[in-house]
Amino acid sequence: MSDRTIDPPLSEPPEPVTEPLPPARHRHNAVAVATMGLFVIALLFSLYFGRDVLLPIMLALILSLLLRPCVRGLYRLGLPEGLGAAVMVVLVFGSVLIGVYTLSTPAVEWVNRMPRVLHELEFKLGDIREGIQRAREASRQLEQITSDQNGAAREVVVRGPSLAEQVFTQVEAVIANVVILQVLLYFFLARGRQSLEALIGTMRDVDDRVHYAMVAATVQQNIAAYLATITVINFFLGVATALAMWMWGLPNAALWGTLAGLINYIPFIGPAVVTAILFLVSVLSFDGLFNILGPPLTFVALTTLEGNFLTPMIVGRRLALNPIAVFVSILFWGWMWGIPGALLAVPILAILKILFDAHEPLKPIGALLG
Repeated sequence: MSDRTIDPPLSEPPEPVTEPLPPARHRHNAVAVATMGLFVIALLFSLYFGRDVLLPIMLALILSLLLRPCVRGLYRLGLPEGLGAAVMVVLVFGSVLIGVYTLSTPAVEWVNRMPRVLHELEFKLGDIREGIQRAREASRQLEQITSDQNGAAREVVVRGPSLAEQVFTQVEAVIANVVILQVLLYFFLARGRQSLEALIGTMRDVDDRVHYAMVAATVQQNIAAYLATITVINFFLGVATALAMWMWGLPNAALWGTLAGLINYIPFIGPAVVTAILFLVSVLSFDGLFNILGPPLTFVALTTLEGNFLTPMIVGRRLALNPIAVFVSILFWGWMWGIPGALLAVPILAILKILFDAHEPLKPIGALLG
């Protein structure tokens, strides 16, 4: 028997420890969430920096929804849509121009009087006067601290555009936006229906064409009725405010009534702003606590009646919106587009609610807004 050396068996290398890969569905969800986040960021970026272009388009679109029934009525009377659209544009902007011309004189007088507001409040309200005195004393102390060793305060002169140049620039921008708005409104009224029908006609599925035609009709009818109702309510609120301010003896009552009717398109914030303005005007116009508090408290009573009884009874059945959603929408669009955005916040929210309710996956969001 021969001696043989038996080699030990080679040990196999250990298998690498690897973590199990996540399921494909999870990876797909993560990619979808990341894509949606990037889309939202891009959308916010576009809305904010494109407001100079998007704001006139959105305003013209919402005005076209309001005025479209009028153009349709003129068409039934035998007036072509193009001519009817021109008539409505001339009537709307002509009325606005007449109103601005009529109220411009008292508005300019109050603007010129604003530098005197602080001085008059200082004598009529003792607490405010003491606060102003403390603020002036703190300002003087700060000036002494920042002065140099010789006691001469350092002066920093910032050269910029003059007041006349700034006013001219703002007026030029307003005129350009008004012209753009007029042109867009005319084309939306004259060609909007044909463009929408052509867009829906490109869809291959008949069910899709019927569905989106019904959605467009719902948006048109509900938003037009909502805007018309709110406009009528705000008109009568403005008239009631003007009459109440006239009875209290407040100067330029028509100006405050117009302001109340316009700013009431911004729920919550608008009435609060008008109340503060009426309080300041009352302080500057009257003596005595009763006369000073009378006009703002009267306006608060009018807006309470309108906001808690009249508007919910008329509008609530047609298009109910969540007050929280309304307030958040005002803050968001006000941050995006300023005062015009705050004015458009509620109509935009109403349009979004209708669109969300029309699509099954988005119905929970529509229920949250309602």
